[in-house]
Amino acid sequence: MEWHYVNGGVRIGPITPQAFETLLNDRIVRDDVLVWTPGWPEWRPWSSVAAETAPCLVSRGRFLIRDMVPYEDQYVSAQEKDAFFQKLREGVNTPGIMAYGGFWMRFLARFIDGLVLGVVNMVIVFGLSMVLFGSIGKQPGPNGNLGAFFAFQGLVLVSGMGLGLLYSWYFISRHAATPGKMALGLKIVRSDGTSLSNGRIIGRFFAEFVSGMIFYVGYIIAGFDDQKRALHDHICDTRVIRSK
Repeated sequence: MEWHYVNGGVRIGPITPQAFETLLNDRIVRDDVLVWTPGWPEWRPWSSVAAETAPCLVSRGRFLIRDMVPYEDQYVSAQEKDAFFQKLREGVNTPGIMAYGGFWMRFLARFIDGLVLGVVNMVIVFGLSMVLFGSIGKQPGPNGNLGAFFAFQGLVLVSGMGLGLLYSWYFISRHAATPGKMALGLKIVRSDGTSLSNGRIIGRFFAEFVSGMIFYVGYIIAGFDDQKRALHDHICDTRVIRSK
């Protein structure tokens, strides 16, 4: 299979499925880019094609799903399927199969991220206290000026949430992992192994609040799930895998 795409009004191709997947990950091929592969009667925007394709579990090239074989929420291309399933029958450790990050690895990664964010948040709180009240140690109490108290708490809440969102978006969009996960050799991907879009990164950040409800049950279920998914991974179709 070969892909063609339009860039700056110029038709480019043919390119291999692996090269095309790289273009997708680098966001060179976006939703509005026209693509074509032999057998299609016309060029189509990628947004109308994406759902019909998937990366091969073995080669990581992008193929049409109709020409692939499903395997545990992923797909294997026709070219790779015979060798892949033969290795499975022989018990060979096949490259491309996801190795999921365990509960305690994820817990430690979360702890590291919490420490980093905690230090930065502390600096922000001290800064707000200095700007608003002229002293790091002087902060309004609930029995004093209620307006100042609620304003200060609101600023702390908004800045903390904004920092957490920026932290997640920046590192996941560029490295597929937060610093805590990078330190432990973990990364976050879609169920098909592809990178997360900006919208999915943001949605996953807020979905983590759902996981934290009711005594953090949403996080705890990762210890019992066969793919080590927390509740927010179920919601956003993500997996935390070992990258090394």
